[in-house]
Amino acid sequence: MANNNLELCQSNAEEVKVLMKNNVDKVIEREGKISDLEDRSNDLLSMASTFQRTAQKVERHTRWQKWRWYIIAGGIVAVIVVIIIIIIVLYTVPGQSDP
Repeated sequence: MANNNLELCQSNAEEVKVLMKNNVDKVIEREGKISDLEDRSNDLLSMASTFQRTAQKVERHTRWQKWRWYIIAGGIVAVIVVIIIIIIVLYTVPGQSDP
């Protein structure tokens, strides 16, 4: 009977040992996966930062192009207005018109 109890205890101890070894292996595997996940998340953070900087540069460039066209159009309108004013002044100044 004592021998049977000893074998049962040894069998149970062996099962626990196998389970613990499996658990340790799983923990080590999870640790590796967590490390990989952390590396990937750091890479993603770096790429997101780069994307944000690039998007801001593109936005500034696009805004500048839009304002450049506004400035060019304003300059053209200003030149046309000046030409019209000069023409009006030349034709309305007394003594400058033909008899």
